[in-house]
Amino acid sequence: MQVIEVTPSVADATSQLKKMLQEKGFTIFCEIDHKKNAADVGLEMPESRVLIFGNPEGGTKLMQADITMSLDLPMRVAVTQNESGGTQLIYQTSEDYSRNYKVKDHPVLGKIDGLFNALVSAL
Repeated sequence: MQVIEVTPSVADATSQLKKMLQEKGFTIFCEIDHKKNAADVGLEMPESRVLIFGNPEGGTKLMQADITMSLDLPMRVAVTQNESGGTQLIYQTSEDYSRNYKVKDHPVLGKIDGLFNALVSAL
């Protein structure tokens, strides 16, 4: 799992990520606002959002190699407020997928790392 600090706020980083992902041809399947959901039941938590997104072509190729990857696909990125009030991105890397599934050296994994590197550097 990778945790990277970024400069935009949680809301701005989430908005920028959504735009960049859509520009790269990814589908945004869902955005979960954990802070809002907590508030809806009378609880508090720091800003925390999760984007669930994917590309069916790449995801299908990974699931063809190991169907249990369907538990972690589509991909996710968490955009959260850390303890010092900054913003961080949390996501799984190709090493995580290789360790947990039978997809070691799969060509799609390099694309996942490249995607997250591009997203992080653009924030």
